[in-house]
Amino acid sequence: MVRHIVFLVAGLLAAASNVVAQRSSSSSSRGTGFWYAVGVAPGWTRITCGICAGARTTGLSVHVALGGRTSRSLRVAGELAAWRERDAGITQTLMSIGAAAYWYPSLSRFPRFHLRGGAALNMHRASDGTDVVTGSGVGPQLGVGLEWPVGRNWLLGPFFHYSIGAGGKVAFNGGQAASSGTVSFLQMGISLAQR
Repeated sequence: MVRHIVFLVAGLLAAASNVVAQRSSSSSSRGTGFWYAVGVAPGWTRITCGICAGARTTGLSVHVALGGRTSRSLRVAGELAAWRERDAGITQTLMSIGAAAYWYPSLSRFPRFHLRGGAALNMHRASDGTDVVTGSGVGPQLGVGLEWPVGRNWLLGPFFHYSIGAGGKVAFNGGQAASSGTVSFLQMGISLAQR
């Protein structure tokens, strides 16, 4: 799943690069325009409910944000993150779909610091090849990051992101197993963003 998402992101970025090149001169003068970022990170996820173990599991995750600059210090984006881990014959995956705003308090010096906030839908799935347990939830997402310039058009730096989704049902092989569950997702990694 992660490999397919990486290929999808690469295709979207290639298609978007022509748009960015055409709009770069006018966008940079206004501080508005199309913007995107891609991140790779170790990720941790946990699902908690009345019958869940609630252990936090580590795996590889990717993050993609596509959106626009509404001003020089504020960016908004639709976001997609994916996580995967396989251990002891059990494959766990998580998909997070959300929207967030990135606020840059100061653009005059590097590293640039940003705060991130929004909402996300987290969907978790665990399967041993026979049985499948799924859970989901909607809730807030928060994050911070630092960015340094890399070349003329890119910013690179570490980021921290946390989202928590609550209120969704937990299902076992399609049937409801618990009335309410919470799916949390944590990432700490490196992001490459358009400047």
